[in-house]
Amino acid sequence: MNLMIRVTDKLDMDLLALIRRHYLNDPITFAYVFYDIMYYPEFTEVYLNVVGNDIIGFTLIYRGFRNYTATHVFGNIEEGVDYIPWDSQLILHINTEPRIVERIIRIASRKGQVEIRGSLTMVCDKSSFKAFNLGGDYVIRRLAINDLDQFIEIKSLQGVKISKAEAIARLLSPHWHYYGAFLNNELVSMAGTYLKLPEIWVVGDVFTLPQHRNKGLAKAVTSAVTNDSLLSGAMTMLHVFEDNSPAIRAYKRLGYRVIQTLLWINYKS
Repeated sequence: MNLMIRVTDKLDMDLLALIRRHYLNDPITFAYVFYDIMYYPEFTEVYLNVVGNDIIGFTLIYRGFRNYTATHVFGNIEEGVDYIPWDSQLILHINTEPRIVERIIRIASRKGQVEIRGSLTMVCDKSSFKAFNLGGDYVIRRLAINDLDQFIEIKSLQGVKISKAEAIARLLSPHWHYYGAFLNNELVSMAGTYLKLPEIWVVGDVFTLPQHRNKGLAKAVTSAVTNDSLLSGAMTMLHVFEDNSPAIRAYKRLGYRVIQTLLWINYKS
């Protein structure tokens, strides 16, 4: 018998134990569910499809971003489609049965504008990692609070406006972990984590200034973050669009391998 369970910030210990058990058994699938519930419950809503003591699917809704709502739809979760919040902008990450995917696309297309892309999940562990050291005039190092102004500037050039308070939080919080590439003390490339748990780190926010691209900088800063993750005892995960061949090649050279294909949908009402 399937049981749909709604999980909000009022989480009971039995549900938390169930989610934690699934996360420890499968960090790749359940990292976002466990992390968001543990650290950002006020922004998080989860619908679980439970059979016996097994979670066979979930819809995760996260409203902690400024401009959009992030929603993950995984596994056997047909009823969970009804809980997708069709807000003004929604980013969907989907790994479920084709008929459920088709239903989501039909609903989204009827309600607003839809952009659909394929996304790959890649992971790296100690046995596969091949560190990359750039050399030359560029300096690769961990970002610190003294880099605050340059960090805000490179985020702006990336097209992302962040406040000083948010930038400070990213540079000081244990949940974030940024490395940068510097040339003549100028920050020209960066990569970081946006999820850190003892078992898994998720790498993202990889960006290089246009005039410094095709020099291996993104690969170098990603390598540095990956190295710290593996030294901590965690595996490392990242997501990349399947049509971004240069990035995929670079990540594979670092030892990342593709373990999952997702459908990424950008919906606007």
